[in-house]
Amino acid sequence: MDILSSLGTALLFELSNPYGLALILFGVVVGFAFGATPGLTATMGVALFIPLTFPLPPDLAVGMMVALYCGSMAGGAIPAILINIPGTPSAVVTTLDGHPMARQGKAARAYGWALISSIAGGLISWLALATIAPALARVALMLGPAEYAATALLGMTIIASIVPGQVLKGLLGAIIGVGLSVVGLDQITGEARWTFETLALIRGIDIMPALIGLLVIPELMNSLFERRASARAPTDLKGMFPSLSEWMGQAVNTVRSAVIGTAIGIVPALGGSVGSLIAYDQAKRFDRDGARYGKGAPGGVVASEAANNGVTGGAMIPLLTLGIPGDTVTAMLLGGLMIHGLQPGPRLFETSGDIVWAIIATMLLANIAIAAVGVVGFRFFVRILDVPRHLLAPALFVLAVVGTYSLANQWFDVVVMLCLGTFGFLLTLANISVYPIVIGVILGPLLESEVRRALVISGGDWSTFLTRPGSAAILAVAVAALVLPTLLARLKGNGAAGGGTPHATAEQSK
Repeated sequence: MDILSSLGTALLFELSNPYGLALILFGVVVGFAFGATPGLTATMGVALFIPLTFPLPPDLAVGMMVALYCGSMAGGAIPAILINIPGTPSAVVTTLDGHPMARQGKAARAYGWALISSIAGGLISWLALATIAPALARVALMLGPAEYAATALLGMTIIASIVPGQVLKGLLGAIIGVGLSVVGLDQITGEARWTFETLALIRGIDIMPALIGLLVIPELMNSLFERRASARAPTDLKGMFPSLSEWMGQAVNTVRSAVIGTAIGIVPALGGSVGSLIAYDQAKRFDRDGARYGKGAPGGVVASEAANNGVTGGAMIPLLTLGIPGDTVTAMLLGGLMIHGLQPGPRLFETSGDIVWAIIATMLLANIAIAAVGVVGFRFFVRILDVPRHLLAPALFVLAVVGTYSLANQWFDVVVMLCLGTFGFLLTLANISVYPIVIGVILGPLLESEVRRALVISGGDWSTFLTRPGSAAILAVAVAALVLPTLLARLKGNGAAGGGTPHATAEQSK
């Protein structure tokens, strides 16, 4: 009942505020524009528009960013269907069946399926956010410093372990991120650390310049070296939406895919790409016409879009309840929350419950707005694909520089952003993910402060992290997250080697 009353109050407030509704609509439109433009991600959109939210109250500011997030996930299907290039990484799976449908003259129908599935996936994940997040926050309030430190470590190990064959690189990236986070004055003693006697480093490396540098600049640099085909908007939008009977035939697939996406979103760093892949695989398994998948099956579009939009609500759950971002976009949202004086975590529901429920209500309204914006704006959003890449990337680069400077009116922040951006670009050239570094920067202060608090409480006894059941269980999961991928890879390699011996012998005998 508390959930219903809190949500109802927040919804009434949002609906009675025309300015807030306009910001939600603006966020969805901008999100569609970023999603419909290959190379411009939701992460980049949120990062570039955070400076515009400075004059706004926290609930309206975060609401606009959440709306941008939701809109970009839905907009990523447009180029995936039209030109076989995903607008966002999570729309990769949409290309498998969306573009074949477009080649068959069914581009509008493919987009209709994608739009409906996106809305359904977003609404189902929102329902999970509204019901699970408050309960999880109450449970998290019972945790102590040891458990929080273990949770922060778990977030880093999960990030490090998801990069196939690069666990050590992921761990190194997380360590680099933690190293960047400790630059400046010590939180407890006040001593200067890694400042090199430079006054500008006394206050440390701010989170937003680091995030913009690591996540936005490499994307812009990479987009300059990519060549993309021109898009052609469908001239006939008749028959865009499926009939009721066709929709009911995909209802189970939609719900299952949305649930998979929500569950994947709750796990930090897995993201929409993993969710859509798993959902697509399950849809193909359970569909009696599974052989058509990859050749223009509507079920493939439904599974992909319901899952990657289901991730949005799921990724917000660990962000609001534990202060751990579920993906790169929520990492940016974390920075936006902190800039507006909000510290995500279990106490956020106690100290700023009205703002949290306003954010949750905004997410519902954003998913509803996607329907109107997606139908009306489809013809216009596809034209963004015609903008030359060599014109768009420099404009966004200037926006990134201006946005970074406006954070604190410090040119040093711009220098930090550019240096980390160059470093991140070099890492992408070496096929090394920058996300572990990002998570290290974000979770580093939490890890350090909670470890030191736990040691102060225990009198310097490190065994407190193992003797407390909660922290011991979380640490066990963290170790498993690091060890299991390596073990599975070796077992798979041994199995392949074992299976390959008879084959090699047979080839030799020929």
